Amino acid sequence: MPHRSPRWFQRLAIHSAYGQLIALIFVPIALLAIVGASVVLAETARSSRAEQRAIAEAILARYQPASQSLVTLLETPDGVEKAHAILQSILAEAHLRRAALVDKEGRPRLSIGYAPTLPWPVFPKHREVFGPLHSDLGSTYGQRSGFVSDSPIWLVVDIDDLPLQLARLRVWLALIATGLVTLLLLLLCLNFYSRRWISPIYEMRLQVQRMTADTLYEPLEVASSGELGMLQRDMSVMLKRLDGSFDDLRQHTEQTEDDLRKTLDALEMQNITYRKARDSAIQANTAKSAFLANISHELRTPLNSIDGFINLLLRKGHLSSEQSLYVDTIRKSSAHLLALINDVLDFSKIEAGKLVLEQAPFHLEEAVYDVMDMLSPLACEKQLDMAVYYYDDVPLQVSGDVLRFKQILTNLVSNAIKFTPSGDIVVRVRLEDSTDTRSLIHVSVQDSGIGLSNTDTQKLFESFGQGDPSVTRQFGGTGLGLAISRQLAKLMGGDVGFENNQDQQPSMPGATFWFSVYLGQQDHTEVQWPDLNGQHVLAFLQHSPSMNVLRGYLQHLNARLEEASSVADLLVRLSDFNHRSQHQGWVIVDHDTDSDALLKEIRTRHDGPLAVYDYQMAIDPINLMRYHARSLHEPIHRKGLLSLFKPTQHPVYTRPQFDGKGMLVLAVDDHPPNLLVLDALLSDLGVQVVTVSSGQEAIDQVQQRLEKGLPHFDLIFMDIQMPRMSGLEATQWIRQLEQLATPSQHTPIVALTAHALSDEREQLLSLGMDDYVGKPIQQEQLVHLLSVHKRATGDPAKPASDSDATSASNPGTVLSLPRPSTQPVLPAESTDSGAFAELTAASSAPVTESAAH
Repeated sequence: MPHRSPRWFQRLAIHSAYGQLIALIFVPIALLAIVGASVVLAETARSSRAEQRAIAEAILARYQPASQSLVTLLETPDGVEKAHAILQSILAEAHLRRAALVDKEGRPRLSIGYAPTLPWPVFPKHREVFGPLHSDLGSTYGQRSGFVSDSPIWLVVDIDDLPLQLARLRVWLALIATGLVTLLLLLLCLNFYSRRWISPIYEMRLQVQRMTADTLYEPLEVASSGELGMLQRDMSVMLKRLDGSFDDLRQHTEQTEDDLRKTLDALEMQNITYRKARDSAIQANTAKSAFLANISHELRTPLNSIDGFINLLLRKGHLSSEQSLYVDTIRKSSAHLLALINDVLDFSKIEAGKLVLEQAPFHLEEAVYDVMDMLSPLACEKQLDMAVYYYDDVPLQVSGDVLRFKQILTNLVSNAIKFTPSGDIVVRVRLEDSTDTRSLIHVSVQDSGIGLSNTDTQKLFESFGQGDPSVTRQFGGTGLGLAISRQLAKLMGGDVGFENNQDQQPSMPGATFWFSVYLGQQDHTEVQWPDLNGQHVLAFLQHSPSMNVLRGYLQHLNARLEEASSVADLLVRLSDFNHRSQHQGWVIVDHDTDSDALLKEIRTRHDGPLAVYDYQMAIDPINLMRYHARSLHEPIHRKGLLSLFKPTQHPVYTRPQFDGKGMLVLAVDDHPPNLLVLDALLSDLGVQVVTVSSGQEAIDQVQQRLEKGLPHFDLIFMDIQMPRMSGLEATQWIRQLEQLATPSQHTPIVALTAHALSDEREQLLSLGMDDYVGKPIQQEQLVHLLSVHKRATGDPAKPASDSDATSASNPGTVLSLPRPSTQPVLPAESTDSGAFAELTAASSAPVTESAAH
């Protein structure tokens, strides 16, 4: 129960009327009374003390001559008695208690009066007159009277203090009487004030506190007059109005409650409908995720075969130029198809926050030109020029997710091609920041297209957002490219942005899109530029950025470049150029609509090396053969330019630098083309491969090697989705076999999956997998996986020793597990014989085949 203050304290509080009255009247009067009494007491005491001092000085003055004669008399033998008789008359003075002649040591030489033996107070010896000093009998005063043989003598008297005390008491009595009278008058005033003002106010407060909603109409019964009476009447009128308003409010509230009850009933029905719709949406989203996962698997599985067989064809290196062109076109189309699939599938993965980036080394310059080569047919179809500025300080070898990097660049360049009806596209790759471990790469794509309006910029990076959403729009697309690109760039530590070219230069059309990503720093190897020893080159390229790139490359090659301003200028220069270069200089000419006539005219003046610059699919190989010319593909690539001056017979596939000799790998996949591709790629790296087409066969291979003491596998590539037994179940069986045979043995198992949704990586790692790779798998990924999981010693597994083989052949220690024929629920990890019984029981369960993928 809360503490309540006493009623008297509440009334005397400063916020109440009584408290304010006391604070404004009583307190000031009390302060004035205290100050006045203090002044009166002080003045009374001062005047009484002055009167006493005057009496003492008068006594001392009258007896000063007598005391001087008494001092002389004290030196005689019987002078003390005579002096005592003479000084006896001083006791007749009023208020005198005692007197004495005192030397400098404070000893009385002659003393008369009351209590002569009491000691005198210590007085200052250097003063002629002193006092008053406090003593036991009153106030002491003194005056020097003369000298004796050994000391000066003072006449000292004690004056009674009783008159002073009586005067002080009289003053106190007068002050008390005055105070009581004043207090009585103030109390009378307070009583009048209280009856007139305060009491009616408190009574009205009490009645207001007792009022309820049902008693608002009752009038205030308070005896008051004057202004308070008027206030009482006004409050009564106000309460009657308030009672009427309260009745109206009660009726309105009841009506509102009735309406609200009906509304809540309607909302409850709507909530039921919305709940059903939400459940349906959740089911639809689950079905969508399952569909995307399945379609991912179905699309990536054949893509894995296509990509693998393309790499096999390129690796052989026995293709003609035309065949190489066809295979390279298939490779680019496959990569483009994979990028389109990733746009749709990655959107769902990014939405769920479950996209995992790969970290593998790759060649950054080749990745950029792969994208440009892949999109060059689209640019060629619209007759757009393209150029790439790859600056010298940008590293070549980096590590990261090359697929995602290409995906972002592909989206930006394809958008630039889509929204550029004529003109050019310039890609710039530069190093924005660099540390010992990673580099911030900045890539910009500048086009000369239709530009961006204020409406377009507001929805550029929205999912499914397009500048023209109408059915008759000129430009197609899903509207996911920029949204996915921004999210991928943020996952890689960077960002995506854009700017209108007109903001930089009013006369420049189009827009510039850019993105920045962090990539791991690899061993920095400088580009090796061969020395052409002043090779003469005459070039005419209509596209200025392409000419700038060519000029920069030729400066690194130590070549002498002459630039022609037109075809006519080129033909005019040929004669002098042939003379200076001794007919060994290169002529590089831009491809023209009438290229046959142009090449024919050049060959009439120049019989040296000749190159035609244009897109690969735009150059007619028959004309090249007819006029013995070479092709320089747009956009200019460093390797393409080097191959122009020092050509090879055909592009030869270069094997990644990895020595897998002595490694034994088990490849498990139910799709024969995938096994064929994986076998070829691993064999090309010097790895010995054992291929099986089901999880059961993989278990048999592992169990057979454990029983016979054969070298175990250094790595297992395990497909996840297989009929009858999935890769996860096969992995769990293999882990059980390893625990029962040699608990310390652990074979790395890498999951091969084409699924694109859900947090599969964490799930697979938690179920016994050691790594994860998505299809289609690239040879660079294989090299990275083999390097990571290769044994620390680098030596392959050795065959078991004789003693090991003997122990393995012992019937008491032979590892024998029942052949799994279903999808078992594996027991908890155990190394005792109970695990055999549980596995045997699991093998005897009814057979239930899983659906084939």
